[in-house]
Amino acid sequence: LVGSEMCIRDRAYASMDALLANLNLVIIVITLISSVLASVVLYNITDINVSERKRELATIKVLGFYPKEVTSYIYREIFILTILGIIFGFGLGYLMFRYIIDLVAPRNIMLAYKLHPMSFVVSATITLILSIIILVYVHKKLKKIDMAEAMSSGE
Repeated sequence: LVGSEMCIRDRAYASMDALLANLNLVIIVITLISSVLASVVLYNITDINVSERKRELATIKVLGFYPKEVTSYIYREIFILTILGIIFGFGLGYLMFRYIIDLVAPRNIMLAYKLHPMSFVVSATITLILSIIILVYVHKKLKKIDMAEAMSSGE
C-alpha cells in the first residue's frame, strides 16, 4: 500500500511539472505577442499624433525650439498614455491570468492565484523600453520635418 501511494504521488508531481512547463510556454508566448502588440500600438499612436500635428510642430521649430524640445512636446502625451496603459494592463492582465489558470488547470489540482510583484515590474519595464525605442525613432522622424512644406500644406 505504501509503494502504491508513492507511485500515485510521483505521478501527481509529474503531472504538475508538465502543467507548469506548459504554463511557462503559454506565458512566454503571451509575453512575446503582447510586446509586439504594445510596440505596434505605441508606434501607431505616436505616428498619428505626429502626422496630425505637423503644422503645429513646424511652427514650434520655427519659433526656435530645439529638436529634443519638440520631441519632448510630443512624447509627454505618449508617455502619459503609456503609463495609463500599464496601469490598466495590470488589471486586465490579472483577469487574463485567472482565466488561463481556470482554463488550463486540471480539476484535481489546485493552483494559487498569486502573482509575483516581479511580473508587474518586468511587464512595465518591457513596455517602457519599447516606448523609449519608439521615441528614438520618432525623434529622428521629427528632425526631418520640412518646416516650409508643413506650413504651406493646406488642411
